[in-house]
Order: sequence, then C-alpha cells, then structure tokens
Amino acid sequence: MLIGLERAWAHKEVGTRSFATVTLLGTLTWLVSPTLAYVQFGILLVVLILINVYALRNEQSPEITTSLSLVVANVLGIMSGMGNFFLAFASALVITALLAWKTDIVTFSSKLTVEEIRGTILFGFIAVIGYPLLPDRFIDPWQVLNLRSVWFTVVIVSSLSFVNYVLLRLFGTRGIRYSAILGGLANSAASVAILGQAVRDDPATEAEAPTDVVLSDLAMILRNWVLVVVFSFPRGIQASISTLIVLVPMMLAAGILALFDLRRFRRSTQEAPQQLEQEAPQKRRLKSPLELRSVLQFGMLFLGLMVISGAAQRLFGTIGFLVVVVLGSLASTASSSVLVGQELSKGLVAGLPAAIAMFLATLVRLLENVVVFWFIARKRDASLRLLLLTAPIVFVGILALVGVIFFSR
Repeated sequence: MLIGLERAWAHKEVGTRSFATVTLLGTLTWLVSPTLAYVQFGILLVVLILINVYALRNEQSPEITTSLSLVVANVLGIMSGMGNFFLAFASALVITALLAWKTDIVTFSSKLTVEEIRGTILFGFIAVIGYPLLPDRFIDPWQVLNLRSVWFTVVIVSSLSFVNYVLLRLFGTRGIRYSAILGGLANSAASVAILGQAVRDDPATEAEAPTDVVLSDLAMILRNWVLVVVFSFPRGIQASISTLIVLVPMMLAAGILALFDLRRFRRSTQEAPQQLEQEAPQKRRLKSPLELRSVLQFGMLFLGLMVISGAAQRLFGTIGFLVVVVLGSLASTASSSVLVGQELSKGLVAGLPAAIAMFLATLVRLLENVVVFWFIARKRDASLRLLLLTAPIVFVGILALVGVIFFSR
C-alpha cells in the first residue's frame, strides 16, 4: 500500500489497490504452496510484459518503473508469507524512497561528471575487494606497519572527503560561504586558494573573503579533532581529552570571530547574483577526492607518515613524533590528525604530547592558509586583516595548551 500510494501520487494508472492486491497475492500463494507462488509470479511477469508491449505498439511510453515496482511488491508479499517481515518492510520503505526521490536523484546524477563516476567505481573496487585481501598483521619486525589498518584509514578519510565534496557540489549555488565551510572540511588549503582566486577575479568579494577563510579554518579544526576522537576511541574519550581541550577553544574562537565579522559585513539580498557569479570559477577547480590518484596520494602520504613516525619515535622519542606530525600537516592535517588518533589508541603517545602535536599542526595550517591567501589574492589589506583574525585563534590555543600543561603536572 505504501508503494501504491506513491505511484498514485505520481499519477500512475496502477495505484494503491493494485499494489496491495499483488502483494497479498504473493503472500497467499506462498502460504498455499511455494509451487503456486512461483506459477503466479511467472504469470505476473508475462502480464506486465504484454502490457508494456501493447503500450509500445500504441506509441505510448512503457511503465517500466511501475512494472518493476509491482514485481518487487509481489516478491515482498512472498517474503511476508515466508515470515521474513523485517526485510519485507525495510525493502518496501527503500523502494518507496527511491520512487519518491526521483527528481532529486535525477538532478544529482545530472551534475555528476565522468571522472566522478569512474572514481567512485574504482574506490568501491579498492574498498570492497582490495581491503579484505590485505594482511591484517604487522609486516615489519618493528611492529609499525599494518597494511590493512593503513588502508582502512584511507577508506574512512576518503569517504568523509567524498561526502564533503558532494555537499560542496550541492550547496555551491548558495554562495561562496557554504563552499568555504564545506571546503574546509575537505581541504582547507584548497578552499583558501579558491577564495583567494575569487578575490583576485572580483574585488567585490574582498571585504568578506577573510571571514570566509576563518570559516574554512573553523571547519578544518572541527574535522581534525573529530578525526582524533574517532581514531583514538578504542582507548576511550580520556585518551583524547587533552587534545579536545586545546582544539575546541580554538574552534570556538574562530566561530566567534566569524560571527562578529559577519555582522559587520553582512550583505543584502540584492547582492545574491554577485555570489552566484563566483560559482562558475569555483566549480571548475573542484576535484573529486575519489579519483584514484587522490586516493593513492593520501594512502602513500599516510603510509609514509606512519613509517617515519614509528622510526622517529623509536629513535628520538616524543620530539621525533612531534616533528613528523607538524611536517605532515604541511601536506595534510587530516593525515596528521589520524596519525595522532591512532598513536593514542595504541598507547604509543600520551595525551599531552598529542595535544602539543595537534596544536602545532593546526598552527602550521592556519599560518599556511594566510600565506596561501596572500600569495594568490595579492591583496595586502585583506591578507593583513586575515592575519589579525587568525592571531586570536592562535592566542586562545596557546592559552589552552598552557592550561593543559599546567594541570597535567
């Protein structure tokens, strides 16, 4: 009946009563005899094929989706007769959702590029087939490198990046500010580069660009502490509490500064067309994180960080670990955050060194974003204002880190 209601709402000739009857037919025939259920299923297929052939001969469009939905409804009725109620009900909800979301699915699929589709297929192949084939053990005598653990990390981070990428594509038409936030979740350096390019192409965006960069920084900090918490969770929230005490105040400071600036530089609704003009150059620079090259680059980067971090920690102790995390953040703070989280979960690093490492990695990324913005935008006033907005975030982080050091003694 649920599927039939959706078909009736879509103004199809086959509606609620037909779907309910076909489903009940499947249930009753299975209860009488499985052989009878198979016979009626075959008859239903023949009837649907004849109806669609008749429609084609009369130059009418065939009802392929509705016909397939009727077949599924009949199978769900058979499943109910078998007593598999949960799977039947859940499948009915899924089918109804797919039918009801036709417009959204078509709109989304029309925005996909060939590279995105190929990247998704390749990534699914690597995640589903490649991951189980990797050995789930350390392959080196120093107990540093576990290929399955490394690749599992790559799968998780790349999946999160892809979700952010999809959101960026969907909300991009609403203005560059959404892109700044969502871009910061995926790659803050790339997001800042886009903002700098927008300022260079259109000086009208210069006033709000520093605020957008701060929003991107906020999203980057949020992503980093979430990754640390997720990957250190096997040892409990206590393992990452020092890192949270340092990063969360920095995130809050960035949010307060952004809100303060948004009130000062709030645009009127009449300027919305200018925002939409910025979307075209922005879309051309978006790059799917599920391209095979991007996935392999992150995998090799994280693999290298794990090996170097393990060797540095054994040779130079905590100092070596800090150096690796900070240098790794120049390329990707996400990989450094995952590395810190995993080291915490394994008990190879204490809470205080982890907090120091994440503060330094975040500091490097914040300063790098200022440099990237200045280098691309070439606007002295906007770059100086961005630096002044970044300074309080760093200062709050320093205060939080000093507090952690003081109370950990």
